[in-house]
Amino acid sequence: GGFSAKDRALIAALYPALGLALKSLSNRQMASDLLQTYLGRDPGQRVLSGEFQRGSSTEIDAVIGLFDLKGFTSLAGELPGPELIEMLNDYFGIAVAATHGHGGNILKFLGDGMLVMFNLGSIEKDAQAALDAAAELCRDISLRHEQRLALGLPITDWTLALHAGKILYGNIGAENRLDFTVIGPAVNQTARIADMHRSVGQNMIFSSVVQRAVTAGKHDMVSLGRYMLRGVADPLELFTVYRPNGAMPNLSPYVED
Repeated sequence: GGFSAKDRALIAALYPALGLALKSLSNRQMASDLLQTYLGRDPGQRVLSGEFQRGSSTEIDAVIGLFDLKGFTSLAGELPGPELIEMLNDYFGIAVAATHGHGGNILKFLGDGMLVMFNLGSIEKDAQAALDAAAELCRDISLRHEQRLALGLPITDWTLALHAGKILYGNIGAENRLDFTVIGPAVNQTARIADMHRSVGQNMIFSSVVQRAVTAGKHDMVSLGRYMLRGVADPLELFTVYRPNGAMPNLSPYVED
């Protein structure tokens, strides 16, 4: 029989409380969306739940990755600003989708690069997810290269370095300006591995720590040799992934950092 006059009066009486409840929920959802957009999925959730005290951190085992676009400095001097931003967003969109699609987190963008983390509960899961994301990243960027060239748009080379170990994950900074990030020897060693791309001539480099944690047979890991990295006491063996059909191109020798 529809709503009675008494029913309609009750609904009208609930409007103020319902409005406050909906406003509270929408504000929290807005805050959650903004934090996840600007800080990343996991850091955003942690900050929203109250982890914003300077110095608070958690020690975790994770795979750390550094994705970088090569030749960006020279392109920045040649391309108009809007075209440069469009290209940057295009490549970052692919890298972020591959990372998120395999459970990883984007910790921060570093100009023409980005710092990512895989923390899925075990080093084996982290390494497998990181390499699966790397394979997807390589495939999709190769396809995008072809599409951009067909449209007459500029392209650029890229690199990815992966390492694993214990890191401190939490709030670093000043009282009025914090960054939710990662620090530790594993992070520094990932940066040193990233410096080796030109020396070994490969887009993707992984440490032996990542290689040992990956399920045998799923990815064809090829040793690049053992190297003494700057600031690292012991030599570290580096690996890449063999892709037989050219989906994993060697680093272009003419592209500058």
